[in-house]
Amino acid sequence: MTRRTPGNVACHACGALFTRKTWRRDHTVPLGAYDRVIWRICPACRQYARGEAFGKVVLPAAWAAEHAEELQRRLDNVAARAGYTQPQRRIVGLERAGRSVNVLTTSQKLAHRVAREIEKLFGGRATYRWSSNDGSLTAIWSPTAPRQGAAARKRTKRTGRT
Repeated sequence: MTRRTPGNVACHACGALFTRKTWRRDHTVPLGAYDRVIWRICPACRQYARGEAFGKVVLPAAWAAEHAEELQRRLDNVAARAGYTQPQRRIVGLERAGRSVNVLTTSQKLAHRVAREIEKLFGGRATYRWSSNDGSLTAIWSPTAPRQGAAARKRTKRTGRT
C-alpha cells in the first residue's frame, strides 16, 4: 500500500510544489499559504542524495573526454528543460567505469531523452535495454563515422558521392 502525498506539500531542497497529483517546479507557493504548506524532501531529491539511478546512458570514455565540453553543455540543457516541468527527472551524475562513461539519471525517460539528444548532435546509434526487474533503462550509444555537415549529407543522398 502506498501513501498518498497531500496536496499542500513543497520540497525545501529544490522548491518543487506537489500540485495536481504531481511535483512541479513551475508553480510557486502563494505568499499566504506558507503557514499551511508541509515542507518535505521530494522523492527526486531523496533519490539524488542516495545516488540512485533508474536510467543510464553509456558512452565511450575516449569519445566523452574528447567531446567533454559539448557533451556537458548538451546534458545541462536537456536536464534544465526536463526539470522545469518535471523536477523528478534529473541527472544524478557522471561516473567512469573502465572504458566507458555512464550518465546516470533519476528516470528512464530522461536517459532515453539524453541518448536521443546525443544521437541528434553527434550522430551514431543508441541501443536501449529495459530491465525486467526494476524497469531501469540502459542506453548504450556508440559513435559511427565522423559526422558530416548538412551540405555533404544532401550531396551524398542526391549523387551517391561524398
